[in-house]
Amino acid sequence: MLLLWTLSLLILIHGTVQQQQQQPNHTTTTPTYTIGLLFPDANAVRSSDPALNNMIITSEVAINMAEKHIKQQNYLPDVNLVFKRIYSDEFNGGITSWTTSQLIQNGTNAVIGDMVSNTTMLSAAMTSMFDIPQCSCGASSIELSDKAVYPYFFRTIANVVSFGSALMEWVKQMNWSMFALVYTDDEVGRQILSAMLTKSQEYGITPMGQIPLNELSPEDIQGALMTLSSTGARIVIVADSNPANQVKILEQAQVMGMLTSGWVWMLTNNLAEAISESVAPQDMHLYDGLMFISGLWNITDEPAYQDMYTQWSQMPVAQGYVGDQADWNINGLSYNAPNAYACAEVLALGLNKRLNDYPGGRKAALAALQANTFNSSVMTPLYYNMNYTGPAGAVDFTPSGDLQSGHFALQYMQNGNTVEFAEIHDGVYQAEPNVPIIYLGSTTEKPADMAESTLLNPTIYQPVGMVLYAVAGTGMILSVVTMVLIFFYRHLTMIMVASPLFLLIQLLGIALTYTAAILYMGKVTTFKCIFRQICIVLGSVLVTTSIIAKNYRIYRVFQNVFTLQASKLKSMYLLRFVLVVAVIVLAPLIIWYALYPVQQAKIMVSADSYCVLCTYPTSNPEFDWTHLNLAELISLLLCMVMVLISCLLAWKTRRVTGKWSESQQIGYVSYTHGLASIAVIPAVFLSVQQYQVSIYLKLATMLFTASVTLLVLFFPKLVIIVKYMVTEQRWRWTRTIYKRHGDQDLDDDRLDSCSQLTNVYRFDSSRDDNHHDALVARNLLDRSYQAHEGILPVKKRGRFHFMSIWELKLVIVIPSNQIFVLTPTTSSQQAQYYHYESCYALQSGQSGQFVFCVHTRDQRDFYFQVFDQKALERWVNWFQGHGSPSQDPSANNSGPRALPGDSSRASPKNKLPSTSTLGVVSSQATTSLPSAVGNDPMYNYNTHHDNIAFHLSPTSTGLDHDTNHGPGGVYTTPSSHHRFAQRGMPHGLATEDTARSYSIYSTSTMAYYQPPHNQMYSRNDSNPIATFGINDDGDQHSHLSY
Repeated sequence: MLLLWTLSLLILIHGTVQQQQQQPNHTTTTPTYTIGLLFPDANAVRSSDPALNNMIITSEVAINMAEKHIKQQNYLPDVNLVFKRIYSDEFNGGITSWTTSQLIQNGTNAVIGDMVSNTTMLSAAMTSMFDIPQCSCGASSIELSDKAVYPYFFRTIANVVSFGSALMEWVKQMNWSMFALVYTDDEVGRQILSAMLTKSQEYGITPMGQIPLNELSPEDIQGALMTLSSTGARIVIVADSNPANQVKILEQAQVMGMLTSGWVWMLTNNLAEAISESVAPQDMHLYDGLMFISGLWNITDEPAYQDMYTQWSQMPVAQGYVGDQADWNINGLSYNAPNAYACAEVLALGLNKRLNDYPGGRKAALAALQANTFNSSVMTPLYYNMNYTGPAGAVDFTPSGDLQSGHFALQYMQNGNTVEFAEIHDGVYQAEPNVPIIYLGSTTEKPADMAESTLLNPTIYQPVGMVLYAVAGTGMILSVVTMVLIFFYRHLTMIMVASPLFLLIQLLGIALTYTAAILYMGKVTTFKCIFRQICIVLGSVLVTTSIIAKNYRIYRVFQNVFTLQASKLKSMYLLRFVLVVAVIVLAPLIIWYALYPVQQAKIMVSADSYCVLCTYPTSNPEFDWTHLNLAELISLLLCMVMVLISCLLAWKTRRVTGKWSESQQIGYVSYTHGLASIAVIPAVFLSVQQYQVSIYLKLATMLFTASVTLLVLFFPKLVIIVKYMVTEQRWRWTRTIYKRHGDQDLDDDRLDSCSQLTNVYRFDSSRDDNHHDALVARNLLDRSYQAHEGILPVKKRGRFHFMSIWELKLVIVIPSNQIFVLTPTTSSQQAQYYHYESCYALQSGQSGQFVFCVHTRDQRDFYFQVFDQKALERWVNWFQGHGSPSQDPSANNSGPRALPGDSSRASPKNKLPSTSTLGVVSSQATTSLPSAVGNDPMYNYNTHHDNIAFHLSPTSTGLDHDTNHGPGGVYTTPSSHHRFAQRGMPHGLATEDTARSYSIYSTSTMAYYQPPHNQMYSRNDSNPIATFGINDDGDQHSHLSY
């Protein structure tokens, strides 16, 4: 076709040049303006397409009427207006291109035509190249609106988009929420499909089926209709420009029993005549109730239409018209005759406007028209907007050449005739008064938009819905009750150390999650669509961020145990973090709901089941926001990031223990939220066909995470509260204690809580003298080793360094053997020893952290954290075997020793111990030597908390106090084997032939951190340890925290 069009164009150009060369000079004074009528031959299409035949004949008659009216009104007194008939071919594009080229060669100034869209596109492309205006009264293809290809084309008939919009307006006015579309897989069918899908999204109407017909064989039609039946839709729209094809579809539907009561069929052509010709008279009643939509032609309230109708009814039936006189009078104008009339008058009025506006005036325009040099380049569709109103109504064009408004008639078939029951003017539905609507089956009862089906949304009337209601309702009640109890009993120790503020936030989030689950059940409303999403997001944010805030406080403490007193992580600061995150996550939802109103849409899942979902018809139609809109997707991703952070912090703090520590419970909850986030992803992206899987998976994950969080975090607290309430003795005792701000267990004071929290190592002291004497006897010949010990935060570098955590361990280093031992602070784990190769200090990347690294022979790296730069240098020197930098090299173990009763050497002033050898202080303030050593007359010792060296030997008569040793001084004890055996020391290091020397300097320095008992304290909310369970001092009426 492109080749034919190109050849015709070349012939046209050649002929035009020759015509201009041979054209004689005209001497007539009246110029001629030629308008070509480009229609197919009615005789050629009469048998195959009677409707097209009638359109051609009635259009020719209407144009003759318009020509007479133009002359009567004297629109063009100085122009000879000529209408010239040219024949196109509906099925042969080459003939159409050739005739169009001949029309242009003959000096045609404007064109009316064509009737069919495919031939119109050929002719309009050619006429546009020569700035020739072309008006169509029958072509409705949306492609003709492309002004880049057809800049001078316009039409007085509504395009396909207008038909689709009018059909959706009809469906909406009938209160149907779904439909099915059967369309021929050609240009017109696809355009109607696109227009209807776009409009259905605006109206919130669900297209249940989009069934194309590639072939029109009986087998293909039967297969398409079976697909249609399986959708469950009962409102069927057939989009095809060929009435013969539509009749074939209807005949097959009648055979399959689909033109019966309960069905609605709407066709885009008036098929009353075609059906009457192809169906036996006794079967015509089977088609009663069949509906049609067509461009409205009988605009009875327009005077121009009334004048035309009066003249039309007085005419005899035109030759070739398919129908009798009565049909001519009633339906003759329905074949686009008023639109053809409007084309003729608009072209004439546009010419008159151009003559008046022509450069040089009307006289110059007439001269140019006479000389065939008339310039019509400005006569685009917008040029013809002249407030013209004719038999087809107001004619006002858009820049694309389409009518600004459309007029449509809705009809149904009865006894072979059509009855109009409604009109649509400019998108406004107007029902005909006192005209009942007859549906298929000759019934006036409006059918449902789908077959009888089951609602899949969970409701309380379903067994599963009852279970969900029970779980969600019970959980919400428990959450509210727990909130009340925690608020009134917030002074209990377990509640205080867990931060009542964050507990209430978590419970609020849990209650919102249960509320969202309840809102997912029952009838779907606009309120539920909006509020349940907000509840889900806000509930998840409140629970997750409060857990992050508490766990981050724990992480900060155990990331650097030496900054306990300097922590500024107050609850109010962390609360701001929770609120800021909540605002950030909720902001996309709030903006989305403000921009795009939500509507409920009934969507068929199968032929006998459906669901109701929340949709956003005004949002971008290129995306399907049925399951998840853009704002919900952003909020979901942000929530998943929060869950990921929560899981990471839970992993980093998994080994934090203590009497009131919640690290394990928080870890379980964080991991549960992480697994739930992974499990809910399929529920978000599953298609509508898996609606039940999607909704129940979503509800199950919501209820599971909320229930696990409620039970794991709050059940222990409820037990404590209930015990406190039901035990009156405990009640009175607790009230007395709380007046003093204590509430401590008998075996726990402030120091014990801190010790349990940080798992400080406590030295074992045996009071069994016989046992100690036996150890002394067994180690008479033991050798002495120099060793240093302390409790430090230790971190082993792993494959993923970021996942490594600091752990408090008792560190024992033996420089002479290049061995260090890591003893856990809990007795449930065994000690481990390593041979190391090197030790060096690390550059501090964070303020307040002093770290050194030890590299072992098996290619492992261990990091140790100390309090200050001095301690860092001391420990590095110990590992390198240089001793303390403050130690006198000349001092050794052979110095003079003090006798038991000798006071000639006064011990130096007792100073507070440094934290340089400790990671966290223990719970005692004195050295923890075995009692047998302190009571045995063979031993003499002096306690010195600054620079001391203890030399314990079974042969010595006393204890040598060497002030030259650093804080990691040396002592030799015959009981070292027993001590290492208790800690899980390798037997290779604890034999009967060896004796070890250890620093007993690493005893408690809690007294250094603990303020004097005679000082009053105010509550320090920046306390990070309060999260883990440090009891208040009951003797001070204060809330002291570390």
